[in-house]
Amino acid sequence: MNPLETWAFGYALTRGYPAPHAVPTGLWLEIGKPDQRGRFVLPRFDPAAFTDLAQSIEGPGVYIEAPAPRETAVPLLPEHWTVRERAYLMTTTFGATERLPPPASYQLLTHDEGGAIRVEIISDGGELAASGLAGLVDGQAVFDQILTQPAHRRLGLGTVVMSALTRRAIERGANRGALIATPDGRALYQTLGWAQWSEVTSVISPGP
Repeated sequence: MNPLETWAFGYALTRGYPAPHAVPTGLWLEIGKPDQRGRFVLPRFDPAAFTDLAQSIEGPGVYIEAPAPRETAVPLLPEHWTVRERAYLMTTTFGATERLPPPASYQLLTHDEGGAIRVEIISDGGELAASGLAGLVDGQAVFDQILTQPAHRRLGLGTVVMSALTRRAIERGANRGALIATPDGRALYQTLGWAQWSEVTSVISPGP
């Protein structure tokens, strides 16, 4: 599997969705929500296949994740599709990872949840200050939902979460990582040694 396919399987694990299954264009990830029926994940970008897939989709709430810049992909869409925020698939190879403790007055908790790992940082007041998940797929860890609550930002909690997830993933046999980052997140992860594999254009089919 290439990194985007790996991401799809890890994302399904962290979100509690069924595992993706193969379709002619790549993978289909069934989600089943009113505003998000599911996602087509394309392992490679073929302009003609991308256009044909988009034209074949009927009804709202179907996403396509394509490994291509939006300037390349978006002009190929039918009218009225929604284009989501720019995103970048990042990868890294794990090396020695320092154990980073949370600041004083915070507690770090790590839980295994089947094929996923959850890390939480709790304040002395019992608030969830930061959290993150990683789904384990064929020796790789797919990081997802790395979040720090507004009242607890600028304390380095996100880096502590990433460190804890990485250490536990290595303990469970992972040697590489993947994630999808926003533009701001891409800049942060690059400082931590992650490299961009591809821009990912994410689009949503229109309603009736």
